[in-house]
Amino acid sequence: MAKKLKKVSIITTFYNAQEFITATLESICKQKVNGFELEYVIVDDHSPDGSREIVEEFMRTHTLNGDWRLITPEQNLGCGGARRYGINNATGDYFMFLDADDYYIHNDFVYRAYNDIINENADIVEYGIIYNQTNGNQQKHSVSKKLVIQNNPSLAMLSIFRDNIVKFNVWSKIYTRDIVMSYEYSDKRTFEDVMTIPVWVSNAKRIIIMPSVEINYRAATQSIIRTNWNDTRLGTISAIASHFEKWKNDPEVLKAMYGRSMIDLEAMLNNHSSENEGFNEMSKLNTYMLKYIYPDSWQDKVYEVAEE
Repeated sequence: MAKKLKKVSIITTFYNAQEFITATLESICKQKVNGFELEYVIVDDHSPDGSREIVEEFMRTHTLNGDWRLITPEQNLGCGGARRYGINNATGDYFMFLDADDYYIHNDFVYRAYNDIINENADIVEYGIIYNQTNGNQQKHSVSKKLVIQNNPSLAMLSIFRDNIVKFNVWSKIYTRDIVMSYEYSDKRTFEDVMTIPVWVSNAKRIIIMPSVEINYRAATQSIIRTNWNDTRLGTISAIASHFEKWKNDPEVLKAMYGRSMIDLEAMLNNHSSENEGFNEMSKLNTYMLKYIYPDSWQDKVYEVAEE
């Protein structure tokens, strides 16, 4: 009897995504599928533009590399709720996420991500991204070497809030099903990742951070985040504060959370976005000062660097 293959579920939600969603779909359709099953769950969050028609036409006219499903909740749920809906309708052993204006850079990324999480016996594997700002600037975010966080929830939290090694975003990682099901994805319309990712990361026994850059991310001009900065920043600070109770006995994690929230507070008070030069400089200054606050536990002294 043939051994049943493991399944990777990729979830994309869309709302007013007609400008870029074809590139998203193409990047999934081109993925190499070998040694596992691919399930692609596409959630139409009652998009009023032509996105659904684009998806339907794509599915009709292309040879699909797995089980592609287009589903729709009863009502518009917002980003967090739509992702939760996608999760609840997915059946994979492993989960990945891809926003409808982003795409995977390499056609073998899902294949490698699946093998990475299996071979590393990891709960989460993180990858680098290319960040395309609305002003046309482009930045690469990745580590220089493969890093490992093993049985250390406190360090996992510091990797997010202090070191910015593990990112808040949901879409730069592959997860085991157990991790995704360990805490229900937030149904908030904004800052949903800030509510969810720290919990998933702290629940993971083994996290791998890979140096390879795999996801092309586009900052959407008309997203809720960019059309309502103050509410978004305040919501992010509130989301960070929601984690304080769990970590009340770990002053290093609390200090890191507080320091991270001050970046958003400064942005809110001074009407800065992450694309303002002043915001980036302030963030660099914050990182500079943190090196003095944590003189004995900076990145290369804390994280296990994987052997080449």
